[in-house]
Amino acid sequence: MTNRLVAGVAGAVALAVVVLPGGTPAGATAGVTEASDEACLVRAATGRVQCYPSADALLEAVTGEPAEGFSTTDLAAPATVAAIESGLAGAAEAPGFRAPGAPLASVVTAIFYDGTYATGAALVMEAPGGCDDDSGVEWAWPTLTPEWRNRIRSGVGYARCDFKVWNHAWYDGAAYGFVASSGYFGALDRAANSVRMR
Repeated sequence: MTNRLVAGVAGAVALAVVVLPGGTPAGATAGVTEASDEACLVRAATGRVQCYPSADALLEAVTGEPAEGFSTTDLAAPATVAAIESGLAGAAEAPGFRAPGAPLASVVTAIFYDGTYATGAALVMEAPGGCDDDSGVEWAWPTLTPEWRNRIRSGVGYARCDFKVWNHAWYDGAAYGFVASSGYFGALDRAANSVRMR
């Protein structure tokens, strides 16, 4: 499984993802010299947030397999999302990984980044299911964790989910979305505090 995960995901990343140039994105705040490779996972059913020092560490924790050479940008590749979902489905029964009575979580609904165009640290949002075609909201985070408030700058939706961000908690103030993906949040760049998905 180890070689298959690394080879399969790495191959899909090479084929399915346009690798974005490294370093500080254009227009980044002065004084920011290096993009973070931190990768966090937010569990919708429990509200639990777990952060890892790198994309490799998140993949290893979720899949139980060694991972090497993945960046947070690589997390957006379809094969990597599938590996995360498969790992979440298997790990959901591991002691301490989910709260008692919480449903099996297995779907990545979005990945948000603290850099433009899917660069920098990543916040992987997961939920027990994806979204549908109606206009009702399937998943909502009325307030992001303190570490991620006023931080996200770009995002990609998955599992048929479009997202919308607000600059205040509880979906108040200026908003951007609903969109399937965005490389830059415009006026809400580093200003998002709450998220809904439909």
